[in-house]
Amino acid sequence: MDNNTFIAGLARQTGRNISQTENLADCLTKVIGDIAAGLDSVAIPGFGRFDSEKHDEYISVDPSTGRNMLYPPEIKISFTAGSMLKKRFSHE
Repeated sequence: MDNNTFIAGLARQTGRNISQTENLADCLTKVIGDIAAGLDSVAIPGFGRFDSEKHDEYISVDPSTGRNMLYPPEIKISFTAGSMLKKRFSHE
């Protein structure tokens, strides 16, 4: 499913127009991103939990050139589905 299909379905379910729904989805991703940047987690009851983890910078050898490459630190976000979401998918 692409983003446009997701937004259209969400708009139908909520009774909002596409523009309002896109704005809400953008705000949700921004809030989750801001919280994750602070290395905190976000739990949405019935849906799931977003956890963030910081990975330190590291040096790796580029196999094609043999040169050392320095990769910057990054924050990765993982999602764990909640019990209600898992139950919803297991019954369909």
